[in-house]
Amino acid sequence: MIDKIEKDFGLFSHVFEGIEGHITDFIPQVQFHVYNNLSHSVSVNQLHQTYPAEAMHRLGMHQVPSKRTLYRTLERIGKYFPVILERLQDFIATHDLADTHQVIDFSSSYVEGNHLSLAQYGYSRDKRPDKKQITYGIATGINGIPTALTIQKGNTQDKKHMRTMLAVIDIVIPSNALLIFDAGADTRQNRTTIRHMGYHFLTLTAKRVSTYKKYLQYFMNHPEEMQPLRVNGKPYYCVTRHENQVTQYIFFSPHLYETQIAVKERKYERATQKGNALLRTRKWQRFPSDKGWVELIPQLQTTLSSPDNPYINGLEGFFILESSVDADPESILWLYKRRDTAEKFIRDLKEGIELRPIRHWNTWSVIGIVFVCFLANFLINLTALVSKNPSVRNAKLLKKYLLNLTLTVVYPRGGFRFHVLSNVTPPIVAMFGDFVWKYRDKSLPLRW
Repeated sequence: MIDKIEKDFGLFSHVFEGIEGHITDFIPQVQFHVYNNLSHSVSVNQLHQTYPAEAMHRLGMHQVPSKRTLYRTLERIGKYFPVILERLQDFIATHDLADTHQVIDFSSSYVEGNHLSLAQYGYSRDKRPDKKQITYGIATGINGIPTALTIQKGNTQDKKHMRTMLAVIDIVIPSNALLIFDAGADTRQNRTTIRHMGYHFLTLTAKRVSTYKKYLQYFMNHPEEMQPLRVNGKPYYCVTRHENQVTQYIFFSPHLYETQIAVKERKYERATQKGNALLRTRKWQRFPSDKGWVELIPQLQTTLSSPDNPYINGLEGFFILESSVDADPESILWLYKRRDTAEKFIRDLKEGIELRPIRHWNTWSVIGIVFVCFLANFLINLTALVSKNPSVRNAKLLKKYLLNLTLTVVYPRGGFRFHVLSNVTPPIVAMFGDFVWKYRDKSLPLRW
């Protein structure tokens, strides 16, 4: 994959040429880090025990680098991250890879250790609130090509992180592009900035009863404007409303209604069972105070009929999209559903490329390893985009095929070295075409 992208596009030369400093074989070492993330994803400390010298020589290294040199390469990537990212964006613009529909999303990865200044406690998407973390944001086109990466402290909110992202994407994204993001990054200031930059926005209105009340009333009062539509085989109903140069798309989904009602019924049932258990085991509790004993007496409030489910608030099945674009509701809903492009990219970073947990304590190394993982996923998506018939797009599944694809170097006693290419599966041929046969030893049949 690395060789094919470099041969077809010259990506690594375009991005990393001239920033190597005194590091010998800098670009091959960067490729080696990417190669690691595309295969076993081991720590830098385990690289020499995992990969043979032949793999390093195949990537263009004249000699096997030391661990210290490999760590220095990561640090240099992190130190020159703004320059490297700008060059990557220039590469994207040069090859016309930037989509006019960009999805922006934010996530976090936890850090092992407590000595990283960039790591802070914050809302953990990894369900590890006991660990410090860093946050990062990505912007990717719905064509799968990522265009921007931002790295911030672990306690940075999405609303604030969005301002950093807007300052980065302006270099590569064409004018009048549509930026798609969720309610977590939506503020009036961010919307104003997007419009001043010459872009459009599409976002979800935060689901609050006070906010949704007037919109749902408008939905009920205008049945003649209700438009039925179908996306991904599921029915929706939409009423459009205009306010202050913003279009609100008020959607109702019967399928979403049934799902949310079922979830809240199960939640109410669990709460009821907990309440019944408390009644069965109720005991008076007494605590001393300066004025005497304080008694806590359980009290049951009975009702004439079975109580209503308190978790049902009347918003079930409804959601509201807001955009600076006045378009067909079906196309707007389809575009917002393409937010899964960014979600899949982040999931591939975490599970396929195995970004988490981050074990580096140096700030530059952390930035470097995050960018290397980002670049590895970039290669996967770029390869899938230019392939005629890619049957595998998931990074985790693709790595299984790549790990099975084997190039064996044989050193026969008293003979010449030769290579054997094996496990060339149909998904590999579909993605790389005839390029994969480059690694087959062509001189072997002539020796017998």
